[in-house]
Amino acid sequence: YEVLIRVVVSSSTAVRSQTLLKNVVAAFSLFDSPSNNGFTFTPTRNVDELVTSFIFRFFPQSLRSNILNTIELATLFHLPDQKNIPTAQVKRQMSKQVDGPTDIMDEGFLIGYNEFRGIKKPIRLSTNDRRRHVYMIGQTGTGKSKFLENLAYQDMMDGKGFAFIDPHGDSAEVLMGAVPKERVEDIIYFNPADMDNPIGLNMFEYSTPDQKDFLVQEAINMLYGLYDPGHTGIVGPRLEHIFRNAALLLMADPEGGTFIDIPKVLVDTEFMKSKLKYVTDPTVLEFWTKEWPASQKSSEAGELVSWVASKFGPFLSNDAMRNIIGQTKSGFNLRDIMDNKKILIVNLSKGKMGEMNSKLLGIIFVMKFQAAAMARADTPEDQRQDFSLYVDEFQNFMTESFESILSEARKYRLSLIMANQFTTQLTDKIREAIIGNVGTVVSGRIGTTDAEVMIKKFRPVFTEDDLTKLPNFQGITSVMISNTPSAPFSMSFTPPLAKSNEKLADAMKKLSATKHGRPRAEVEIDIAKRIASKPAAIVGPGGPPTGNRIGAPGAQKPGGSFLDEWLAKRQQAGAGRPGVVRQPGQPQQFGAPGMPSAGQQSVTQASPAPVFNPGSQPGMPIQQPQQYASGGFVPQQQSPGQPQMSNIPQQQLMQSQPQSAYPAFSQPQQLQSQSVSTIDAVVPQQLSAQPVASSPQSISPRAAQVADDEVSVKFR
Repeated sequence: YEVLIRVVVSSSTAVRSQTLLKNVVAAFSLFDSPSNNGFTFTPTRNVDELVTSFIFRFFPQSLRSNILNTIELATLFHLPDQKNIPTAQVKRQMSKQVDGPTDIMDEGFLIGYNEFRGIKKPIRLSTNDRRRHVYMIGQTGTGKSKFLENLAYQDMMDGKGFAFIDPHGDSAEVLMGAVPKERVEDIIYFNPADMDNPIGLNMFEYSTPDQKDFLVQEAINMLYGLYDPGHTGIVGPRLEHIFRNAALLLMADPEGGTFIDIPKVLVDTEFMKSKLKYVTDPTVLEFWTKEWPASQKSSEAGELVSWVASKFGPFLSNDAMRNIIGQTKSGFNLRDIMDNKKILIVNLSKGKMGEMNSKLLGIIFVMKFQAAAMARADTPEDQRQDFSLYVDEFQNFMTESFESILSEARKYRLSLIMANQFTTQLTDKIREAIIGNVGTVVSGRIGTTDAEVMIKKFRPVFTEDDLTKLPNFQGITSVMISNTPSAPFSMSFTPPLAKSNEKLADAMKKLSATKHGRPRAEVEIDIAKRIASKPAAIVGPGGPPTGNRIGAPGAQKPGGSFLDEWLAKRQQAGAGRPGVVRQPGQPQQFGAPGMPSAGQQSVTQASPAPVFNPGSQPGMPIQQPQQYASGGFVPQQQSPGQPQMSNIPQQQLMQSQPQSAYPAFSQPQQLQSQSVSTIDAVVPQQLSAQPVASSPQSISPRAAQVADDEVSVKFR
């Protein structure tokens, strides 16, 4: 081939032009062969003539000596890079550009643009192709969240229904500020950080028996995801068995039950019996009437209850979470949202809620959307409204059954649009399900490990290097077109579409909270009534008390309460010490040695084993150690060095009793103002045979006798 090389440089100054010219000429020295030929450049004398020949590609008749073969041309003909010409502003393409599909959809939502050889084509996805789901992966800052935000905004403007679960909160705020006026009544904004008007979310709500079994199993999968993702035994079959029966028991009650009621069922026999009358499942009945009572006679009963209840503690102790998942009625109906093209925006910002609380709520939403979708089986397929579920960082909210959503949700017209950062965040089953069962896959820049997995979807057009060197807001894509996956191609993402109005966002939040939330005080009162009811006595392996009065013959025996044993030890310890001794029935005045001083009280009661319950109402404080006499309490002389009961640490007194699974509520202010070192004897008025007598002079042993199982004692 006849070749003529001309070098022309244009710059703002003559000095810079000469510098750049010398650099370009020097770059060609790489092709010189010391023993053979090379390039020799001759400066022109007529610049205008050279530029004209350069523009029109003229070959002078006098120059016919530059003949190159194909190998020489291939070596020579490429753009110089910045290593060879350091001062040149050369922009390199890190990932290859590939032409997109020719059969472009004219309708559907816009996911990006394919740019190839100066031609820019919009890439759209039809409603039917969306039902095969959309998955995007990319490192932080590559544009994942904006990608999902843009798609959701288009659905909002097109009048379609969708739910957007945002673990960061930024996209949720943008979408709330971009709601068109015609969709104002369709918006539901769920923000757990709004503690003034909590919106209920009850995972145990169901509409069909099949839904009930599904929700219980998904709740068990949720516990595995929260506490034992590796199935190392932290959860295990035993907890599964107890949780399943407790959940089915609560769901049998027409009034409903909640996730936080599970510990209550385990520690409160009366509460459990109040639910048991609604149960018709013989397996559940067998468990609560035979298996569970038998297990409580074991020496490990207290540890078993504490082990199960500990899984609920983080949510019970959090005011915001308790007021959301503790409501028996949810603030919205997901089936209604799906069927009527409404919009649910869920702000699960980890910075405000904490990672575990955010994860729990996200899992509940995903499982309940799946349940609501499957409930559409009662509607003909052509009458089911299409609905999209957007989930950013979806690996935080998936359970072991997530694979079934990918395979089954399409027939119920539920489309998943999900994104995350790494494939290593997913289980092997979910990774393979995404690669094999998701119709549209978009990859932004990813790491080397992820590229080895995702390249299966983009071979042979692209390589691992292409996936790891993509610029921000650009990706490699394979889309579903008319139920057929396209060949992979390069795509740039759309710029942000939504223009958010902060004032509009605030107004929409208040409107949603008013329509779907409840006042905090009202919610806390309802939960307190349900949870802080009178608990049943917790007995040891010896069975329930026999009805003997405290201090009467036979009262101190194996299987008695902690307080019985403690007082018996005190009597034995004080038997050998000198002190004031009186015979049963002998009166003694206040102020005498060994007696409580003015303002202190003694109580006589005939009761079985007391129950330590932080939720009971305050009763009569007992501030001195006391000793039993025939028929009731009598004061005991305090020996030197002998600790007062009011000074004994609460943890030491409670160490043999199972702790209540329920935190103290902040609503009743009178409970907070009481002394933390007192014991209250609470006598239900409607059950008392006689009122408790109190006198500044003396107390009759018979004045406080009541029926068995009618007195509870609590530490505060």
